[in-house]
Amino acid sequence: MNMLNWDDLKFLLLLEERGSLAAAAKRLGVDHVTVARRIASLEDALGAKLVDRRQKRTVLTQAGLRIAAHAQRMQEEVHALERTASSIRPEVAGPLSISAPALVAAEVIAPHLGAFLQAHPALEVTLRGDVQTVSITRREADISVRLSAPADPTLIRRQVGTLRYRFLASSAYAAETAFAAYRYVLFDQGNDLLPHEAWMKSLAGPPFAIALRSNDLAIQLASVAAGAGVVAAPEILGRRFGLVDAHPEKAFFDRNVWLCWHEDQRGQPAIEAAAAFLAGCFRPAAAP
Repeated sequence: MNMLNWDDLKFLLLLEERGSLAAAAKRLGVDHVTVARRIASLEDALGAKLVDRRQKRTVLTQAGLRIAAHAQRMQEEVHALERTASSIRPEVAGPLSISAPALVAAEVIAPHLGAFLQAHPALEVTLRGDVQTVSITRREADISVRLSAPADPTLIRRQVGTLRYRFLASSAYAAETAFAAYRYVLFDQGNDLLPHEAWMKSLAGPPFAIALRSNDLAIQLASVAAGAGVVAAPEILGRRFGLVDAHPEKAFFDRNVWLCWHEDQRGQPAIEAAAAFLAGCFRPAAAP
């Protein structure tokens, strides 16, 4: 029997949350073999079968669910301790993790990071580009940029600006294709539409022909730049890909940009400095 490695518990928690080895591995940035190996090590250390490996899926046993419940409480206490420790740090220093939608992180935030880091040389910043919303409660990020207001009552939220969405296409596609004949590029959400996509569909009217779905906005924009169709996307990102406004009346849709962080870090200098920096990134004059 191996000694218990506390770090193995996070693999079990992610498996319970995500529902599969592959999804847990993707969230942790490892391969599914690593997740399986770490959970097997945990089973060996505890002398209990924690997961049931069925065809095409892996589920937690009753013992696994009980261990995961204990691990969840332990993790919450550790994260609360970490937030408390960071909140009493009197200077703008130490590690700081920022999460934002991937292309927003790359095109809106990253171009301004140099000046921020020079102003705060004691900070060690991690900027994450995420497709899915991260959990601040679980310390997946210290501060998060989101396009919808968080519902979690333990989070402080601050609206810092808007992203203006437009019908975007390549100049050739817009010039050569009638509005009624447009084909559209969407996120891979099944039958669900994101708010800006629902807006686009309401203006496009039937038929709403879909050319392409992708879970990545950069892929969408690159495809549209190559003539794949029309996408609803922030105009600031469209400029990066050489796209033009393809709506005959130049219609637009504004989505609010929110910052959120945990209430345990209220007034923490590094968080406040990061919030002020991020708010500045979304001011019109700050567009790179």
